[in-house]
Parts: sequence; C-alpha cells; structure tokens
Amino acid sequence: MQAGVIKMDNLVVLDFGSNSVRFSINQITGKNTFKEILRRKATTRLAEGMGLTAGEKRLTPAAIKRTLAAVADFKKIYQQYSNYQVVGIATAAVREAVNRKSLIDQVYQQTGCRLQVLSAHEETYFDYLAVMNSLLLKDCLIFDIGGGSCELALVKSGKFQTGVSLPFGAVSLGEKFTAANLTAAKLFALQTFLRKQFSALFWLQQASDLPLVLLGGCNRSVARIKRTELKLQPIDSFHGFKMTTKDFTEIYQRLLGLDNQQRKQVPGMEAMRSDIILAGMTPVILLLQQLHCSQVVFSESGAREGFIYQQLSQ
Repeated sequence: MQAGVIKMDNLVVLDFGSNSVRFSINQITGKNTFKEILRRKATTRLAEGMGLTAGEKRLTPAAIKRTLAAVADFKKIYQQYSNYQVVGIATAAVREAVNRKSLIDQVYQQTGCRLQVLSAHEETYFDYLAVMNSLLLKDCLIFDIGGGSCELALVKSGKFQTGVSLPFGAVSLGEKFTAANLTAAKLFALQTFLRKQFSALFWLQQASDLPLVLLGGCNRSVARIKRTELKLQPIDSFHGFKMTTKDFTEIYQRLLGLDNQQRKQVPGMEAMRSDIILAGMTPVILLLQQLHCSQVVFSESGAREGFIYQQLSQ
C-alpha cells in the first residue's frame, strides 16, 4: 500500500503467524480510524519443526500447504465485499525461514498481495501502537508471545521506551522442551532457559510493579479459561480484561497437573493449543515473579492492528 493512499472502503489484512494464519476485514471509518467487521483464523502451525533445529529453519511443505488452504478459504469470504484492498504481514516463522520466498510467491499468485515480512523491531513497535490506541494505559510492559517469537515493549507515559523480539515462542518452546508432555526435568530446563534470556535484558527492571499487558494465542486461551470460570459472556470478548497474578498462577498450576488430553477438556481451552499452552504461560509466570507485577491485562489488539494504525497514519 502506498503511503498516504487510502482509497478503499474495506482493508483486508492477512496475518501469517507462527501458529495460525488470520485475516480481518476492517472498515475504514475516517482518518486514522477503522472498525473490524470480521475476523477469522486457522491453526496451520507454520513454525512446525523450527524448534527442533539449531541450523537453518525451513517452512515444511505440509505447513505451507495448510496455510495456502486457509488463505483460499479466506479469499472466498473477502471477495464477497466491495471496494477492498488486500495487504499481508508475516512474522517470526516466515522471517526466519530460508525458504520464505516460496510461500511469499505462492500467496502473491493466490491473492495478488505481496507479503510484508515484519522485522523484529516492527513487530514489537506495532504491538505498542495497537495497545496504546486501544487500551487506557500509560505505563506498562507489553508481552506478546506468538508461536515462533515473543516481543517485549516497555512503555512509560504512553511513549515507547525500548523493546526486543526474542527468537522463541510457544510452538518452538513447546517442541524444544516437549511441552505437550512436560516432565519436571523439562520444566526445569525450560525455566532455566527463559531466566537466562530475561536476565540479559537489563532494562526489564524498569518494568517492576507495572501492569503486564498480554498478547498472543496462549494468553488469549488463559483469558477464555478464566472468563468461562467466572461465567462472563461472551468469553471471547476479553480486550482490557484484568486478572490478578494469583489467578493467573492458579490456572498455570492447574494445567501443570493435567496431561495433554485432560487439558483439552478444560472449559474455555482451545483444543489446538493444549499441547503448547504451558510453553506459552511459563515465560509469563517468570516475568510476573521477576517484576512483582500484581496483575495482567489482556489485549486483543496486536501487531496486525498496529500495522493498520501505521498504514492509516501515513
């Protein structure tokens, strides 16, 4: 999309994540404003196998096939709308894959959309833009754990201070530490690995006692579990939903005591995340402990929405 040229009624955004591919249709309502009118997702595990290799990372043929099938389904939906423009973004799995051009070219052939592969900094900054434009928070630490990476952004007085994108996420950690069947030894190894990563971020201590804003699929699952427990409807409406550190920890401890099949049966749990949710929650638990945060705040807006805000503001 050319900077400053917004001439459609509906902006269609394809978002290629490491665990799922999503799309949204966003009605342009004015300068710098939009309204999401439709959202869909498909779990395609684009990062499948990437957590098992220390060498070159590749998108598997099966993962590419699943992803293209999802895009074909999305296309059937958005073609029913008038005056639309399609844009696409891709994050860690595509960014790190040596064969990413294969997927990018096939998506272009299918949709006419040339994917923009977000840099690690762009992904982090777009998370910040999304949260600042949709939640009434001025000071916080934003933590987005995706399938293949996680982003941290420190916000003070509404301004982006610093941030980082770390090259691991719920899918890659789940594969590396076999989180679907997490033993005590593997849990210890996972925690040790994460503590080492976080201890290298000297600026994290500036986030002590600040609210921790959570993004990403595993965090959304935690919000659904808690909202189901509280009988809050709709359970999928959790933007701005708050949870105490105590409640978050209790859910983590409960899930640790279950096997994968039992986790699938937990009310509010997405069955497709049961094998990776502990890998996604463990980094949050360690941050809560390290920074003495009293609560978490869930955000439904992330890099995709931040990307839209950035496009509309140009």
